[in-house]
Amino acid sequence: MAGKLCLIDTDILIYILKRKEPAYQQSREYLGEHKKFTISCLSYYECLRGYRAVEATKRLEVFREFLAITEVLYLDEAILEKAGEIYGFLKRKGLLTGEFDILIGATALVHDLTLVTNNEKHFMRIQEHFPLKITNWANV
Repeated sequence: MAGKLCLIDTDILIYILKRKEPAYQQSREYLGEHKKFTISCLSYYECLRGYRAVEATKRLEVFREFLAITEVLYLDEAILEKAGEIYGFLKRKGLLTGEFDILIGATALVHDLTLVTNNEKHFMRIQEHFPLKITNWANV
């Protein structure tokens, strides 16, 4: 893991917040080396909406504490351009995947980050045609 800056996908983020192993231990090692986490604003939104939908106030509190050591990357022109390129390519090939997956994948590509996800299948179509780097802290 040395030196690899990562973008944490929502599923791994939830594992970290729940202290589920081995993702939690991997996150602790990563934090020790890099001093902060990085997530997409889409993961931020997915956590907020999920916790608020079930009124999980304690989980929301833990998430807010996590944000204190986390950089949130917001969608910008470069990410939207890359996502549009990915979408167009995958649509022409009949290989579309979820909109959030395309935007999160584009965020990782634009910022040259390794995407940490347990939903590798969701990102395979992108990875097969674009230089998206993926790792899985739930399967270490």
